[in-house]
Amino acid sequence: MKRIALFVVTSLLIVGCGQKNGRKADISGIDMNIKIARFDQDLLALKESKNLKDDLDKLFDKYPTFAPIYFGGVVYFGNNKDTILSILPKFFADSIANKLYTDALKKWSDISKVEKQLTEAIKRGKYFFPQITVPQTIMCVSLINQSMIVADSIIAIGIDKYLGANYPLYAENSDNYSYLIQNWTPEKLVSDYVSVWLLTEFPYQTQQERLIDEMIYKGKILYLTSLLLPNEKPNLIMGYSEEQWKWCRDNEKAMWQTLIAEQHLFSSDYTLVIKYLNESPFTQPFTQESPGRAGQYVGWQIVNAYMSKNENITPQELMSNPNGQMILEQSGYNP
Repeated sequence: MKRIALFVVTSLLIVGCGQKNGRKADISGIDMNIKIARFDQDLLALKESKNLKDDLDKLFDKYPTFAPIYFGGVVYFGNNKDTILSILPKFFADSIANKLYTDALKKWSDISKVEKQLTEAIKRGKYFFPQITVPQTIMCVSLINQSMIVADSIIAIGIDKYLGANYPLYAENSDNYSYLIQNWTPEKLVSDYVSVWLLTEFPYQTQQERLIDEMIYKGKILYLTSLLLPNEKPNLIMGYSEEQWKWCRDNEKAMWQTLIAEQHLFSSDYTLVIKYLNESPFTQPFTQESPGRAGQYVGWQIVNAYMSKNENITPQELMSNPNGQMILEQSGYNP
């Protein structure tokens, strides 16, 4: 986790999408307790500071890695402390920033449930991948800029991106689209965190730059997320409404036929990767009724089929295999 990354955030065979081959993690012997550092509360406390310069220095001392990232790359105050000092009073006096902070800290005043969910998920991650890094977890208010901020051994959660799809300030920002806002809900926070953690721990590697390879990679991340969050609804992990999830289930065969008929599966055209896998109102090569990122859904089902058919393959071996075509061929996938 050496580079800083900003994430906007944005089934084995699916009959209830359970883990058919019974890959369950025994976490009883793993001693771990995730505690989330509250940068959001610590920053807001500066509003009442009698000596802002000294207290800002203390904030930087407490968060030596994250504070420069937050001010320089999240809220864009700059990296110079004198500049930050001049901006903070205006920031604290701003009515929109005040409302956002007040609402976010009120919504996330009790984070014990999130800490428990993350503890259990990361324990499962350590069970399957003993070498995996356990990041420091921080909460911040990003001014609706980022949902997850990743730096070296740090994942920071922008809690103001998880206030609910109907939160008024979301709709007031013309840059926010409904297909993105639908996932800015409290229920999405944990699965977003786990997915981003896995993306940083298992960066994309491929032998060939083809759509199938990216589909399989995204499918692996979704598969692992469901493995680490076995009680999470698959549509929530996917970032779909129940109706969008049902559409994909009902049209999985048609989507697969389109990929084959159009000869897109082994294409190296990166515009196709964007159309199939990136955030969008719908998946352009399919129909306008399709949800966006439906190519990721298909990739997930291929990985599910592969892991169901090859019960001897461990999650570690799955992630060590960059050959998307081999995984497809050995999956027997045929919806």
